[in-house]
Amino acid sequence: MPFYANKTALFMGMTMMSASVQADWKTTFDTGMYYTDDVALFSVTRRLSLKDDPTQPVVDRPNQGGDFIYEPSAALEWSGNNALGELTASAEAGGYIFVDQSAFSHGLYEFKLSQTFATDTKVSLDYNFVPDLFLGKNVLRQAGVEESEQDEKLNNHFWSLHLDQALTHHLTVRLLGRYGLRRYNAPFEHRDTQFWTIGPHLEWAISPDVELLLGYHYEHGVADHQKAINIDDDISYVNHYASAELKIRLLERLSGVFIVDYEKNDFTSQYLNDEHHSAAENLFQGEIELLYELDKATTVKLGWQHGSRKLTTENQNVKNNNVWLGIEYAF
Repeated sequence: MPFYANKTALFMGMTMMSASVQADWKTTFDTGMYYTDDVALFSVTRRLSLKDDPTQPVVDRPNQGGDFIYEPSAALEWSGNNALGELTASAEAGGYIFVDQSAFSHGLYEFKLSQTFATDTKVSLDYNFVPDLFLGKNVLRQAGVEESEQDEKLNNHFWSLHLDQALTHHLTVRLLGRYGLRRYNAPFEHRDTQFWTIGPHLEWAISPDVELLLGYHYEHGVADHQKAINIDDDISYVNHYASAELKIRLLERLSGVFIVDYEKNDFTSQYLNDEHHSAAENLFQGEIELLYELDKATTVKLGWQHGSRKLTTENQNVKNNNVWLGIEYAF
């Protein structure tokens, strides 16, 4: 997968060099204020999307308290024509700034390059990077050593390749492939994980006022067993993720977005003393967001997200709520 991604990136770079001097620029600024009742699960639930990173790292210690979060982000997009069709490049930088529990604050960065051909085929290459992501306190269990509580952090990278094909003016099918790396800090480096993902998406413009996005991902993640010395802890997994997103124009300037997600993690640990051994995690999540267009450039967002997850080895569900108010400005 990495070799294929490198060849694709080289191809994309060559097409960019052949682009004409006529180009369009677009800048978007987005800001929002959130409240979450679980800071450890906030990033995991917010990025649970077909368009983002639905298989965020395993969080073993939820229920670490609530907080208010500020989200600033900015994106710059360039588009131009070349001999093959239309070429688009974009860069986005943002972050989540936690008001009280500042250790959970982190940045998010994404770079995307896409080529659209005359056949309505579109090829896109993405790189997504989240540095120094704090997951909270976790217990380190090592044979012959007393248990200790440590900060759990990681750097998260993934590369994705999308192939979109318009079947009709209203229906588009997408094939997605991903390869990613999660690199943990020293106490938990045995959790370093490589993962790959494949899956189809279907975009359907049912009418001018109704849009539907459906998708499924299959993912396999393998932790670095070579670093698991005297530690019965293996977060390797097989993941199934399905989602449906419905966008409806309710009034002339008001739209609603309704999302339902289901995710199942089957852990594949071979360590009998591992809490993940023979365990599976089931997650159900729903989201409602209202979008009000103040004018052509400015949109106000109001949303609520509720998630419920349960590990088969535990007795109770873990629930999480996020609410937000934000403004997006594009020019």
